[in-house]
Amino acid sequence: MDEIRIKFNGGFHNDVFYIKGKNKVVRISDYKKTKEMVLQEIDWMSFLYGKGVAVPKPEMTLVSEEDRVRTYFEFIKGEQVDVTNVTQWNVKTFEHLGRILGRMHSLSKEFETEVINRPKWTVGNPDVFGIRKNLSQQKRESYDKLMQSLLSYDITPDTFGLIHNDFHQGNIIIGEEERITTIDFDECSFNWFAQDIAVVFYHAYWQHSSFNNNIDTFSQTFMSHFFTGYRTENQLHRDTMKQIPTFLKLREIFLYQLFIQKWDMDKLEEWQKYNLEN
Repeated sequence: MDEIRIKFNGGFHNDVFYIKGKNKVVRISDYKKTKEMVLQEIDWMSFLYGKGVAVPKPEMTLVSEEDRVRTYFEFIKGEQVDVTNVTQWNVKTFEHLGRILGRMHSLSKEFETEVINRPKWTVGNPDVFGIRKNLSQQKRESYDKLMQSLLSYDITPDTFGLIHNDFHQGNIIIGEEERITTIDFDECSFNWFAQDIAVVFYHAYWQHSSFNNNIDTFSQTFMSHFFTGYRTENQLHRDTMKQIPTFLKLREIFLYQLFIQKWDMDKLEEWQKYNLEN
């Protein structure tokens, strides 16, 4: 291999490297990701890219590396959103995030595939990501009630489709002229649009409340401007609005079980202890 790789920090499931001198990123996927799953992710990103959505241009060439799938993407110059930087973290950005997600949800209605190779939420399999097995009995009961509450909603193109599934400021790159690019479609799935909206708000509030003041007014400020942007690109269905509180709670459960799996429980740092306890 003649690539000179520089590994990026972060990420729970994959190994990601910058390829020196080639303006590319290579991702070595988790062992659980099949080539078919990755190909559908690439198809979705290519579809969005072709429609003018700012995402890294993916390469269709996939290679196996130690039984893991290797994928190449365009390297996006810029930096992750800094919630302490008011030139980046402001109402203009909140509205822009809403437009991006609204555009992706609108385009999801146009995306066609004969075979589904990504995780899909169904009435028969609402625990599509296998979270339940990682929970205690008490937390399973809470999780089951939340999932049960979703069964009453009808799946329609206005509420359900192929979504990013991990859309938050950690997966947003601000580049030149404040251009915002969405990265990391590794968790994309066929799911409720409310999941995407809940995730972006959950992580926005979590980081904002950790580093900034004006917590009391942040929720209303963020969501009002986010929804303003979203509605310019996609209809905000009333069922989606009703589902958002459920998906906020589900995100909390998802993160809790993820941290339990990934963190060394015998060597927790103070911030990790705080997050698990709260």
